[in-house]
Amino acid sequence: MRKEGGMEVEPGVGIRMSELAVVFDGAGVLYAPFRIIKDIERGVTKRSRVSGITCTDWLERGAMTILKTRYEETLEKEEPSKILSDLMREKKIENKVIYKKKGVSDSEVVEAILRDKNVKLKDVHETMSFLRRCDILPVIGVGLIMDMARGVIKYVIAGGINFFPGTLKLFKELRAMGILLFLASGDRIEGEEMAAYLPDIPADNIFGMMKPEDKRELVRKLKEEHKVMMVGDDRNDYLAMWEADIAVLSLQEEADRPGKIFEVADFRIKDIGEVKEIIEEIG
Repeated sequence: MRKEGGMEVEPGVGIRMSELAVVFDGAGVLYAPFRIIKDIERGVTKRSRVSGITCTDWLERGAMTILKTRYEETLEKEEPSKILSDLMREKKIENKVIYKKKGVSDSEVVEAILRDKNVKLKDVHETMSFLRRCDILPVIGVGLIMDMARGVIKYVIAGGINFFPGTLKLFKELRAMGILLFLASGDRIEGEEMAAYLPDIPADNIFGMMKPEDKRELVRKLKEEHKVMMVGDDRNDYLAMWEADIAVLSLQEEADRPGKIFEVADFRIKDIGEVKEIIEEIG
């Protein structure tokens, strides 16, 4: 067995498809992430292959937060000289901490962001301008990485996505098999917004801006009535993968992954289409 409380994942286990729920992480699993990161202190803006999670882990007391707003609705038309924290107060824009180092509280992160006077809308506009040159879906978000040891915004991130070639085909096939499908991502996505591009997942089964603990709780809830497979790719999926009956680690995108996530995985894949093969193997 993979872990205490888990299930044996050998051929012939015999899971009925109607009993199976599959939870997918987003970036690195279903879609390729596009990240434009601006280092505020250095004034350098560039596309980064390094995930925001990894950037956060580089900091002694790092935290990553996502603005709970659509850039085009609340930020895009604002004057570049305006201070971001002032606009957030003015428009009551909330943010959610989706990843942090131990010892950092959500409340102190929010307080630090609202105290910041260095990041202006021009910094956000610049990252978004770079991002929109990429081949992405019109689903974009703004993130901030905090250096809480200094109480400052270290990076501004503009994030976008585009599906891996096999994603839509896989979902169509799994839905036809009667499998329940869920998307649980740390990205700024919304159910109705993403459902337009993922017609085989109900909008109510799409969750964005999820912390590692949120993903774990979703898996726990689903386990009350289903066998649950979790498909993740990085350290923020570890808790959900540990909790799931079957853990699948996607290696489709390069990342600096901790060793423990390899240890918890029952299967490793390099293409999203392999999920169907795993389900057929254990079914």
